[in-house]
Amino acid sequence: MKLPRSTFAASGFVLIWAFLIIFILYPLTRIFYDAVTNEAGQFTLGYFHDFFTDSFYLRSFWRSMVLGLAAVFTTSVIGIAVALLIVRYEFPFRMTFSYLTMLPMILPPLVGVLGFVFILGRAGTVNILLMDWFGLEAPVNFMYGMHGVLLVETVHLFPLMTLSILDALAKVDPSLEEAAEGVGASGWHRLWTITLPLTTPGYISGALLVFIWTFADFIRPWSLACRTCSRRRPTSTLCSSSIGASSAWGS
Repeated sequence: MKLPRSTFAASGFVLIWAFLIIFILYPLTRIFYDAVTNEAGQFTLGYFHDFFTDSFYLRSFWRSMVLGLAAVFTTSVIGIAVALLIVRYEFPFRMTFSYLTMLPMILPPLVGVLGFVFILGRAGTVNILLMDWFGLEAPVNFMYGMHGVLLVETVHLFPLMTLSILDALAKVDPSLEEAAEGVGASGWHRLWTITLPLTTPGYISGALLVFIWTFADFIRPWSLACRTCSRRRPTSTLCSSSIGASSAWGS
């Protein structure tokens, strides 16, 4: 006996909502509840007070914000350029190039980080060549500090911006650019006044993804570990995960 199609639709609807509630809504609600209650279940804002009065957490927070904004800028420059190159220009192996631009997002993050360390680290290929060819006595710091984190995040996340811009460019009406060209607008003028404004929705979605991803990459380790440590020890005492996170900034 065949079940009516409406039964399958209702079953799918229930399964989707059950998945969202169990794996998304419930964890988020639980995190919010734990953030505003103590171990006895009483309402408290003590954890927020501890966070915003601890110099380490505040420094980490603001540096994460700066890193997120910087990553949005760098990925915007590369992502928009790559998207325009793929969509608007014909060149040999264009499809292969478009696939390779997605590779940094597909590869495991550890592979990319190790690659940067081997190439730009203190004992990496670039420093060895500089010391051998130019007689440098000390290696150049290409990797360790905020600029190194920004470099890794930019290479890892610019495909997100490229995909968002590609989708937005596909929806741009070519007649608008042709009309601008017909009245004498140059290429750069058309880009800044017609093309980029029309891709604003796609750009905003890509920028938000890059910012949130970058912010979470740094803030996740110490926020999860120190959330537990803060219940057992004063916030002035840093846990091992916090020390490890701060070392990435050279602080």
